[in-house]
Amino acid sequence: METIGEKLKSARTAKKLTIKDVAKQTTISPIYLNALEDEDFEKFPSETYLIGFLKLYSEYLKLDVSEMVQSYKGFKIGESATPLEELTKSTKPSLAMILSSFVNNYKNVVFAVSVAFIALILYWGINWLMSSKVDTGSDESVVSIQKDHAIKNKDAKIENIRNLQLQNNRGFILVYKNEAVQFMVDKKEVIFILKEVTGKSVSMEFLPQKQNETIEMDLPKTLKIEGTPREIVFILKGLTENRAKIFVMLDKAIKIDQAELSDEKNKEEPSESVDVVAQNKKNLKIVLEADFREKSFIEIYLDGSLKKRGFILKGKRETWEAAEYIQLKMGNAGAIGIKVNGKEYTFGKTGQIANKVITWKKDARDPNLYHIVINDW
Repeated sequence: METIGEKLKSARTAKKLTIKDVAKQTTISPIYLNALEDEDFEKFPSETYLIGFLKLYSEYLKLDVSEMVQSYKGFKIGESATPLEELTKSTKPSLAMILSSFVNNYKNVVFAVSVAFIALILYWGINWLMSSKVDTGSDESVVSIQKDHAIKNKDAKIENIRNLQLQNNRGFILVYKNEAVQFMVDKKEVIFILKEVTGKSVSMEFLPQKQNETIEMDLPKTLKIEGTPREIVFILKGLTENRAKIFVMLDKAIKIDQAELSDEKNKEEPSESVDVVAQNKKNLKIVLEADFREKSFIEIYLDGSLKKRGFILKGKRETWEAAEYIQLKMGNAGAIGIKVNGKEYTFGKTGQIANKVITWKKDARDPNLYHIVINDW
């Protein structure tokens, strides 16, 4: 039987097409076309891109798309041929067969023993949970920590728990007063509660250590939380009466650009920025317009929530709107015309993958002026 790569190559050569011809018609980079035909699947940034390009290439060559995807999944699983020793070993009853025969002959006894064993395990487990305490370095769930902390500390009123997913060791979170935030640092869980909100700072309590910290507006603060292997940088980026916008970044994961993080430095803004005038933060909007010149893959998050993931056809025009930030992934950046609040941007060439974060930053001199800032994700 032909392999995935052989089917693609045979279909292409039958149509007397070159890789360059296919790349021009499908907008798939020749690098990925060759990778599909050579079955060099490690060249793809993720399985999502691989399957997407495989579907597009198969559809272009008039192949059965479902069959090609199933062939890839079969390739991934691999052949499960019976080893030679399995075919040549003795035909004497195996231990599994003996146990199976025993169970069949003594079903009632086995059932009674199993029930008694399970009851004993449950009894022991419940007693252990009732008597155990939360360990600083444990891997208990957020809910368990929340309940234990709330019971032992009547003043700790946790109204909600929010989960922060760090991308490239950094991320934003919007958190209200008395809400808890949970995120992972090298498989270790970090939890903090937003306790107080003042004019230009917030007070946070880290659980279960009861470590209290104050974060000032736009001033990076590096903390070493007990039980975590790395230092964590916290930056307060926005504030209302009962809500804070907090930027979290792991130590040495990325370079801290003080000109970008602190308004007090009063340095030159990034070149890719748009000024927005607003009397109130609630009126701020980030509007992204995308004009798809070719069929392209896109993944977009609005204020942290996934809005779209998949291929969008040529000729489509989409508009998305967010209040705080937009995270954008493009599989074919050069084939998508982008406008942010009316200004045009080019995020890459045809066939290139681009990841961008679009957010805003308050002007240090004008309280009604905000800058739209675009960085790599």
